[in-house]
Amino acid sequence: MEIPPGLIDTAAILRAGGTTDALHRSFRAGLLVRIRRGFYVATEDWLRARPSERFAWTTTAVSRSVKGAVFCGQTAAVAGGLPTLGTPPCVELATTLPGRSGTRKSTLLVLGQSGAAEDVRRTRSYPLRYRLRAGVDPVSNGEYLSTGLVETTVDVLGSGELPQALVVADGAARRFAVDGALKPGGTLLSMPGLRARIAALPSAAGRRRAERVAALASPLPESVGESYSRAVFGILGFEQPELQHVFSDRAGFIGRSDFWWPRQGVVGEFDGKAKYVEAARRDGITAEEAVYREKLREDRIRALGHGFARWRWADLTDPARLRHKLLAAGLRPVVGMPAAADQGLVRRSEP
Repeated sequence: MEIPPGLIDTAAILRAGGTTDALHRSFRAGLLVRIRRGFYVATEDWLRARPSERFAWTTTAVSRSVKGAVFCGQTAAVAGGLPTLGTPPCVELATTLPGRSGTRKSTLLVLGQSGAAEDVRRTRSYPLRYRLRAGVDPVSNGEYLSTGLVETTVDVLGSGELPQALVVADGAARRFAVDGALKPGGTLLSMPGLRARIAALPSAAGRRRAERVAALASPLPESVGESYSRAVFGILGFEQPELQHVFSDRAGFIGRSDFWWPRQGVVGEFDGKAKYVEAARRDGITAEEAVYREKLREDRIRALGHGFARWRWADLTDPARLRHKLLAAGLRPVVGMPAAADQGLVRRSEP
């Protein structure tokens, strides 16, 4: 996890022989946001920052101010470079002390009644959540201590909702595949250490969720949006597709599709914005040329007689829209397939 510029660490200022008088005056004037005691960010920087940057500042402040801090859950995933579905709602710390577990109110503070100060108070802050662990064997990720890759993965699989869990699980599968710990065609459940860690989860419901997500995880999805899509397929009752399928016609190679349902002859593509606007993803061509080539590729695949569906983030956050697009392309839910909630993959809300 990279630390965005702008975090003011008063201990570092004092160690360098400086003083903090001017800083405290700026804080009292509402020009600085205090994340934790001793850690500040300019109010305007906080307001301009992305949620991921605010989370990184908060996590760094916690790491430097809480003695022996060991991150776990989604916070450990972020610290370890795993993908997550958005920023975690809180900073999670492992503790071996039963009396310490629970959530602490966010310490974010800005003074004054200016419009900027009121805007800061409306942004998301990140409280601390201590989670009880029988024992922790932390690893270093830069300046952060966190649970190891296997423990972090199982933690999220057993406690997170299906979309969050599958995003992390697919990212972990890619990491394990690169390291050689996950063999081609294997699942996370084929890894003895990870399987044993799942079996040790204290909750039976958590074990079931973790096992099902671990069996579903794959190193093949190439973005958070693709992993998120796979989770929504399960929530909607559609079968899981083949990933990164290669298509060809008489003219030769067409390309790889994100998703392919061979039994129903339907191709699916998640269109993330980065595919068109990030130069590194366009292989040196313009955004307009990238859109044109995508259209030609889609036309060639459709000419093979296949249905074709494209969707964006807005369709994933409103699954009814994605369902409509998949049905229009010719895909049908699996008759008798239990909903994700019935499989224990999504928690039911309390009545």
